[in-house]
Amino acid sequence: MRASLPARAGLAFVSISIVEFICVAMTAFASAWVYHELASTPGLRVKVYLLASCFIGAAEVCIAAMAGQFLHLEKQREIRFASAGIGAAATTFVVLTSLLFIFKLSDVYSRGTLILQFVGCSMTVGLVRLAAYRAFQNAAEEGLLQRQRVVLVGRHDDCEACAGQLRKSGGGFDVVACPLSWDAASGEAADFDRATGAKLVERCRVLRPDSIILLVDRKQEDGSVGMLLSLLRQIPADVYAVPTHRDIFWANAQTADIGGIATFAISRRPLSVFDLVVKRTFDIVAAAAGLIVLSPLLLLSSLAVKLDSRGPVLFVQIRHGYNNEAIRVLKFRTMYVSDSAEFRQASKGDSRVTRIGRIFRKTGIDELPQLWNILRGDMSVVGPRPHAITHNELFTPRIDSFDRRHTVKPGLTGWAQVNGFRGETNTLEKMQNRIEHDLYYIDNWSLLLDLKIILLTLFSGKTYRNAW
Repeated sequence: MRASLPARAGLAFVSISIVEFICVAMTAFASAWVYHELASTPGLRVKVYLLASCFIGAAEVCIAAMAGQFLHLEKQREIRFASAGIGAAATTFVVLTSLLFIFKLSDVYSRGTLILQFVGCSMTVGLVRLAAYRAFQNAAEEGLLQRQRVVLVGRHDDCEACAGQLRKSGGGFDVVACPLSWDAASGEAADFDRATGAKLVERCRVLRPDSIILLVDRKQEDGSVGMLLSLLRQIPADVYAVPTHRDIFWANAQTADIGGIATFAISRRPLSVFDLVVKRTFDIVAAAAGLIVLSPLLLLSSLAVKLDSRGPVLFVQIRHGYNNEAIRVLKFRTMYVSDSAEFRQASKGDSRVTRIGRIFRKTGIDELPQLWNILRGDMSVVGPRPHAITHNELFTPRIDSFDRRHTVKPGLTGWAQVNGFRGETNTLEKMQNRIEHDLYYIDNWSLLLDLKIILLTLFSGKTYRNAW
């Protein structure tokens, strides 16, 4: 099995989807114009057909994306890729026809236009897919899509040999560092413990690699290697292991070819580049719309906080975000101003909470300023909730894979919250339950899951059960 293409391939998938949207929308509008010219019907309703054409283009791309048609293009066949696009176009027109029937708009939108648009858009999608597929394959063969930052971990000699192989492969790999190496002179494994592994992880976070390749020597103990791999899984990068001896293997791991080097794929980044673009686009649209629509509520809330108690309207707290980087999270202030710098979670009946603060915390209004964090790119609409840094420092050594929740951006709401794991986490069991739900979300992400979580946040009472 070949390794999935990294960042540049993801950008290629995004480019294909954008081109497809533009071509389909233009074809839909041109088809409407051609039909009205041929049929000599009075006056083309430009605004109606322009909006409809944009809907057709967007719907076709969204349907194709949700079906995973733009993923792993290197593994698809040319004809299948094109026919799948035509299928997405057909589904789009089924949806459009249903909407026209439900809302009784057939007198505004002629059947002849609809038929011509379907034929034209189907042909356009097929041709765009064929051209895009060939362009993608040519770029892949020339190594234009496989440029990625690689960190090597292992004995110095093994790292040097692997780096040389990657550079000679012509795949466009950039070996950015070998941050950890074992003693090459003695041939013995260096003393390796969890503290050393933690330093390696922090080094990798700074380097921001696309891939981490661990070169495993027979002399490394299974326990130390397993512990290191467990730590590396908490970094938003693809992690591979290369055995330097044939008798080393991982039973359940898939094999992957990286620059001609046979590796075991230990873990993948939770979201592909295409997924990240889809999620970020949704975040920008949702956050911008939320700030506009909710601006009266935000202004009234600001006034209520100011009148209720002395102090600033907003409370700013440093929390861990994507890749464990510190972010400034905004909230409406819900507690009385205190000189104490000690962090303590709010508890039921907490005397520090203001009168208006109790309402805000119960309804989630206090979190709405984080729409600005989302627009800035620090957060996402949906994701694991960001914890205070003190909280992270307390639970990171006590819960395995705790930091893996930081392989995606933190969210305004999340899977744990809509399942009742919101509020105070004053016991290890409560935090473990929250982390389990956060990791489930990361491992099973989809745009549909995000939409489901948003609906549950708005309409499920379980979301607010432990808010105080």
